[in-house]
Amino acid sequence: MLTPKAAAQKLGVSTSLVYGWVEQKLLTHYRPGAKGRGAKILIAEGDLMAFWESLKVEAAPRQSGKPRRLRDVRL
Repeated sequence: MLTPKAAAQKLGVSTSLVYGWVEQKLLTHYRPGAKGRGAKILIAEGDLMAFWESLKVEAAPRQSGKPRRLRDVRL
């Protein structure tokens, strides 16, 4: 089981981001002990990695033809 700090270090993200995922109930976690805020938060490593994989965005296939130049891209 990982604390939010350990989970953040494992993923290379901020601890506040992990707390945000927990608060929004996006990341499965455990709160053993007292109910409510202030209770210890524990995250199973398998749940953390499954959540992380769910955030993965697949790259779009590159279209054949002339490669695009940066100056052709409009912002």
